[in-house]
Amino acid sequence: MKRRVGGLETEFGLVCVRADGSRALEPEEAARELFRPVVAMGRSSNVFLRNAARLYLDVGSHPEYATAECDDWWDLVAQDRAGERIFAELTAQADERLAEAGQDARIHLLKNNVDSAGNAFGSHENFLVDRRGEFTRLPRYLLPFLVTRQIVTGAGGVAHVVPGEAGAGAGAQFVFSRRSDHMWEAVSSATTRTRPIINTRDEPHGDANLYRRLHVIVGDSTMSEVSTHLRFATTDLVLRAIESGRALPELGLADDIAAIRAVARDLTGAAPLPAAGGGTTTALEVQQRWLDHVADLADGEETEVLETWQKALDAVRTGDRTWAAQNLDWAIKERLFTQVRERRGIDLEDPAIERLDLAYHDIDPARGVFFALQRRGLAPAILPEERIERARTIAPTTTRAHLRGQVVTAAQEHGVDHVVDWTTLRLTRRGAMPVQVMDPFATELPAVDALLAEIREQGAPAAEPPLA
Repeated sequence: MKRRVGGLETEFGLVCVRADGSRALEPEEAARELFRPVVAMGRSSNVFLRNAARLYLDVGSHPEYATAECDDWWDLVAQDRAGERIFAELTAQADERLAEAGQDARIHLLKNNVDSAGNAFGSHENFLVDRRGEFTRLPRYLLPFLVTRQIVTGAGGVAHVVPGEAGAGAGAQFVFSRRSDHMWEAVSSATTRTRPIINTRDEPHGDANLYRRLHVIVGDSTMSEVSTHLRFATTDLVLRAIESGRALPELGLADDIAAIRAVARDLTGAAPLPAAGGGTTTALEVQQRWLDHVADLADGEETEVLETWQKALDAVRTGDRTWAAQNLDWAIKERLFTQVRERRGIDLEDPAIERLDLAYHDIDPARGVFFALQRRGLAPAILPEERIERARTIAPTTTRAHLRGQVVTAAQEHGVDHVVDWTTLRLTRRGAMPVQVMDPFATELPAVDALLAEIREQGAPAAEPPLA
């Protein structure tokens, strides 16, 4: 599939604390406060926005943002950044309401996958794949790539380990990905109970005769635009190679779950991993062989993806972090933690490192450590500001999201009650018929044009809603 639609679902950690750092509100209460404007706008804590993205409160009081469908991975990064901005604005509004009520309380939203108690929450990637393909064959080739991809796109962090644990000594250790310790199966239909690398639940959000949705839940939430872009762009190229029908590198691992933990702890990328066919391989070898294999599939701007991918692998292979420490989350954090440890004379087990890790993922531009590094030129800022701001209110124009965004925008502007989801658009008046948009690539549809005309005829200009 040369042109592929994808999307990213991000669950955010939530904590509400006083000025002294003690807990002010329980997560459930803080989440209700955070979502007050959302509920006021859509009479629900589950809404679609003008940019066609979904904003909702997930199980466990996790605020979640799902980007609109994108077929350009930089559009997806812009949508992801827009989601951070929208939630940061909601957080600021909630803090202001709490202060007006006389409460010493500030809400922090963290894009970090793992909280201080060791609970995990997701960053899920979705890729459209052809229904005619042999889905059961796909994991055989994709799993080794996903297990080792963390040496490029991991968020980094500190894992607290015990003696005898595979690939680890006692104490604390910097790792490529903390998320890896929370994977328990290679492939499963579950998402929380066993938490697999690939989720097989068959919800295509499109024509089920033509499409299937690949749901990858192993990835880290990443702050760096480079890391987020590489997650999707490299995986897309590997999927394209698998779908091509040509011979593929046999890189299967003997135990995917044991391997994903071992890879996380091996910052050289060179530790031997038992291979399914006997012998051993390494994380670097798996990634390099996939990069070399897909090189002839890349064209135009995709050649830049290959160059960036190679730089990331070279940073692991050589130990020279010069480029990676300004572009990739795991390496930015590695440098930051090292500097703080040396300056303060502390080790990785010190609580200050854990607080720094959480602060790195704070999505508030004024409080988040990542954004402070970005302002100092120590973290990447690839997308122009105007592209991120546009993504807050304008849906991608080359996918079905364009139609959903038009309907939500028109309905809000004219004060017309409506309900939308990934495939359906409907007004809530009696007798209104739903409009189905089953083609993820559709950008024009007469039925949607008629629905937009009905909204404009039925409604009156409404006040600007509190959300984009």
